[in-house]
Amino acid sequence: MREADGLLRLDDGRAAQPALSCLLQPMVGDQVVVWQGPDQAYVTQILLRTAEAMAAEAVLSVAGHSRLSIRQAQLDLTASEVLKLRCLDDVELTSLRGAVRTSARDILSAASDSLVQTARHWIAQAELAALQVTGLLRAHSQQTLITAEKDMKLDAERISLG
Repeated sequence: MREADGLLRLDDGRAAQPALSCLLQPMVGDQVVVWQGPDQAYVTQILLRTAEAMAAEAVLSVAGHSRLSIRQAQLDLTASEVLKLRCLDDVELTSLRGAVRTSARDILSAASDSLVQTARHWIAQAELAALQVTGLLRAHSQQTLITAEKDMKLDAERISLG
C-alpha cells in the first residue's frame, strides 16, 4: 500500500521506497524483492502479481523524477487495441529530416480556438469535399484557377467581379 509520502507499506509493517531501477509501480498484493539498507528499505524488483492485479493497469514510473526520456535509434510503440497520448499542456511531434505519416480509416481533428497549417506545398485529394464556414471565407493568391467539368454555380444576394 502506498503512503502519502511515496513510501510503500510492506506486509511486515516496514516502510520501503521504490528503487530507481524498479520502473514498474508496485501494487497491493505484489511479491517483491526488498533490500534493507542501514537507514531505508528499497523495493528493487516485483516478482509476482496477483491475477486481479494483472488485469489492472500497469504503471511505469521513475521514483523522484518529474521527467522521463527514452533515447534509442528506433522506438516502436504497439497497442493491439487502443493507444492514447494525453497531456495537460503542449504535445509536440517533430521529425527533423523525415516525414510524419498518419493513416487511419477516419482522422478526426478538433481545435477549440485556432487551427493553423503552414506548408510550402499543400495538396489535398478527395472524392467529396465539403467546407462550411459560418463567418468569412477568404482565398487570396496571385493566380487562382477554378475548373468544373460540367457545372459551376454561384449563388448570392450580390456577386461582384473585377
